[in-house]
Order: sequence, then structure tokens, then C-alpha cells
Amino acid sequence: MLLIAFFGICFNSIRVVATSEKEQQPEQKEEAKAIDAYVEISADHPEFEEGVTCNDCHEIKLDAQTTATQIWLAGESPGRAAGEGVMPQDRLLKEIKKVMGGVKQDSKTYVLGTSLNNVPLTTTAEFTLDPEKMVLYGFHEMGTQKLVHIKANPKVSLNWHVEFETFTDFLCVQVIGHAELINGNNKEFEKIMIDFLPYEGGARVPEDATSEQRDKRLKQFRASLMKGFAISKITIDQITIATMDFVKDGFRRYQRWIRP
Repeated sequence: MLLIAFFGICFNSIRVVATSEKEQQPEQKEEAKAIDAYVEISADHPEFEEGVTCNDCHEIKLDAQTTATQIWLAGESPGRAAGEGVMPQDRLLKEIKKVMGGVKQDSKTYVLGTSLNNVPLTTTAEFTLDPEKMVLYGFHEMGTQKLVHIKANPKVSLNWHVEFETFTDFLCVQVIGHAELINGNNKEFEKIMIDFLPYEGGARVPEDATSEQRDKRLKQFRASLMKGFAISKITIDQITIATMDFVKDGFRRYQRWIRP
């Protein structure tokens, strides 16, 4: 009888431990699959907390064939057959460089869009295009919110346009790319400043300075900026440009360049 009682206690102890271990094991959750942007939630969708969006769990797939933009770019539209009026990529790239080009004092002010934790932010910042690499360079003070965004989420969007009064004289450029931050410890920092960025005005070089004095003053000023500023290097993945000037040459007003 003692043996039976002993084995009974052992068996129950094992069963309790096994049950406890089972309860402690994390529940295996089904991995969230990629979904289309316009999909509706299904009746058997697992419960989720209030405030959680589809983007928090799923990769969102955008089908460009269903958007109005795609129709304007290459689809069948009033007066255009599908594929008609699309500018060749090599010619389009030349047109884009003419619009976006210019360094130093000819840099342009863009609206920069960033996002962190599903919270978007738009700011204005000056950028210069490197036409050979199709890269934009911006110069920013450290500690700003947009730099925090870029460090955590490098995907960015930019927009530049000419002020227009009617829809017959517009010129708009939309850029999608990915950014990286370059600080003063990077050898590329000073080279980008010298070749592209309009920093010279801040050095306040006297008008009567000799070339040697000017170079020394500019070098000192660049060194002073390396501690408190960062350069954003935005590699352009896609540019969508819209202008009625293209129509005059037989092309669609909306054209898109995509990095090969």
C-alpha cells in the first residue's frame, strides 16, 4: 500500500509539472501575411487591440495597376492608348536632371516626408542633386525630429514644385528613396560640403580676403560644422515628374523614372 501511495504521488507530481510547463509555453501565433492595400478584414480575423492598424502586422502590397496614377503614366486614358506617350527612360532622366539639377546656391528646397511608428512628419529642407549618382544631399542640425525618423526608418519621400496659377503651367517632382546619415567623422562629409552644399555664406569670408585666407576660413568653418551637423544622403529609387511641357513634345504629362 505504501508503494502504491508513493507511485501515485509521483505520478500526480509529474502530471502537475507537465501541465505547468504546457501553460508556460508561449502560444504559437500565426505569422501575418502580406495583404493588398484595399483588402477588407475577414470575419475570422484574430482579435486585435484598439488603435492597431493593418500596417502594424502586415506588409501592405500596392498594386499600381489599380491606381489613377498608373493610368496617367501608361494606361489607357482620354486621347491616349495604353503605353502611348511614355518617354524613354534615358531621355526622361536628362529632363529630370535639367529640372532638379544645380549645386551650391542653385540647390532647391524640398518638402521632406518621414515616418516613425506610423506617425508621419513633413519638413522643409534644402537638397542638392548629384546627377551622376542620382543622390540628393541635405544638410541638417543634429537632434532634429526628422533625423530621428531617418535613423529608425530610412524610407523617405520628397516633393518639389514650381508655384503655379493654373493646371496648364505646373511643374511637380515627387521623389521616393532611402536615406542614410553622414556625420563629421566620415571622410565623405567634407567632400560633399565642398562639391555640393552651399555652406560658404555662413563662413562670412571678408570680401578683401586673399585666396589663401579664404581657403583657411572655409576650412575652419567646415571643421566647426562637423560636430553639430549631419548630411542626409538620399539614394533616389523613383521620381515621378509632371509638367505640361512634355505634352508639347507628344508625351504624357506624367512620367516616371525608376532606378535600374
